[in-house]
Amino acid sequence: MTMKWNWGTKLFIWTAAFMIMLIVFAALMMREEISLVEPDYYPKGQSHQDLIEKRQNALSLSEQINVKVEGGILILQFPEMIEPEYITGEIQLYHIADDTKDKIFLIETDTNGKLYFDVTSLKGRYMLKMDWQYKQSNYYTEKQINIY
Repeated sequence: MTMKWNWGTKLFIWTAAFMIMLIVFAALMMREEISLVEPDYYPKGQSHQDLIEKRQNALSLSEQINVKVEGGILILQFPEMIEPEYITGEIQLYHIADDTKDKIFLIETDTNGKLYFDVTSLKGRYMLKMDWQYKQSNYYTEKQINIY
């Protein structure tokens, strides 16, 4: 003997299955860790015009900063026209997917205008953010790098 379902019973079963599916997806999404790009995004948004001017200053240089990764060492070379003893600032290695892997370094060049950072413990795609000063001018440079 087979049981025959009418349209009302089928509609109820489909509606209940759909509701259960929505509840399961909502529960899974609430467990997901979502980190902000910047925890203090509002004050940074207010100083956006300063950042635009710093980028324009960096783009106006006749030579750009050379960035490369060799053997677990990140090497930054400032242009020859810039005197290394007048460079100050900081460098942030911003990991695109995981903010716990971010690193911040102070700029301390050698006499040739080069910086060396040990990045053997870092893996993945990073955004190199350089906020630096040379004499009385401010500069900001961003470059995407891959560390493997």
